[in-house]
Amino acid sequence: MSEKKEIAYNFIKERIIYGELPPMADVSEKDFQLQLGISRTPVHEALARLEDEGFVQTYPRKGTFVTPITREQVSAVYEVRLLNEPYMTRRAVTCASRAWLESMHRRMIEAKGGSPEQDYLLMTLDGELHAGIVAAYPNPFLRAALRSIYDHDQRIRFSTKVNPPQIHESRLEHIRLLELMLAGDEAAVEQLSREHILHSRDLTYGSLGLLPDTDVIALTSIPAALHT
Repeated sequence: MSEKKEIAYNFIKERIIYGELPPMADVSEKDFQLQLGISRTPVHEALARLEDEGFVQTYPRKGTFVTPITREQVSAVYEVRLLNEPYMTRRAVTCASRAWLESMHRRMIEAKGGSPEQDYLLMTLDGELHAGIVAAYPNPFLRAALRSIYDHDQRIRFSTKVNPPQIHESRLEHIRLLELMLAGDEAAVEQLSREHILHSRDLTYGSLGLLPDTDVIALTSIPAALHT
């Protein structure tokens, strides 16, 4: 990937993940060309890759839009996490750097939450912890797959209303997980990782207001005009 295409790709993806471009927002190639000071080609190619990864969708004669967050998408993200992450976390007990584990443990303890800035820091540390566990895993194919899943997971989490009690509870689970990893208790690490993912999934469904009889969150439903 060319440097300009990489810049455009990361620039647009970050704005989608962190909600600056919300679901069903119109994605203008021209606007990004002007913002980045680059030609159409790298922006167009970056958007093509983002479409392949499920972040945007192009509708003929309508334009390119950020994809909605659906029940199917949330379910798929957590299914992949549940099938892979507990074992990968267990392997990280021996594959991850002890210095990194100790650093993450210390930073999780120090970031107590309680203010918007601290809550945001905890959400960022959450992503950093899971990304670091994946980075330590020796299988490059699973690393690539999980990096994409975590991008979507971050987008889903940043689209929910900040819930300080939920953030605090997640922080305590992460601290306990890191303590078990540092103690070398692989079986307990795998079990707690699985419980943590299931807990996170249930809280995410509740935060997004996803109901059993709906596939798309009401606030991000696809405009009828795009189906015509």
